[in-house]
Amino acid sequence: MIIQSQKQVFDRRVMNQEKSTALSGYDVSTEEVQSLIMKWAKATEAFHYRYAKLDKAITSLQKTARRHSTTNRTQLRRLLELRQYSTDVLMTLLLDMSGQRPERSAQPSKPGQLHSHACLLDELNRKIDAELISITTVAQA
Repeated sequence: MIIQSQKQVFDRRVMNQEKSTALSGYDVSTEEVQSLIMKWAKATEAFHYRYAKLDKAITSLQKTARRHSTTNRTQLRRLLELRQYSTDVLMTLLLDMSGQRPERSAQPSKPGQLHSHACLLDELNRKIDAELISITTVAQA
């Protein structure tokens, strides 16, 4: 019984994949796929680097926030919100890529999905950079 239901799920996935391939009408070249994967990989690596810097800045501000003004606390709050938002986005992207989201479970990752993820991570990288620059500027003043 379980094997039969697993086979049905597999058959549905294959059918959905075939339908989605047939409906798109556009075959992505190997070069385009490689380019998208590289863009996604670079954006992901940059995001992890910036996320670590963000986490380090939060830790530093948490240590000094007790002794300093409300300005530090405001900056700390903004950074904590940005970190939470970044964590939520990353978890959503990971679920999306893994196929664990119910509405996407029957579809594999597509080049357009990788492009969207890379763009979203680039946007998050810019936001993190802007916050880190503002903190560095305030700290130097």
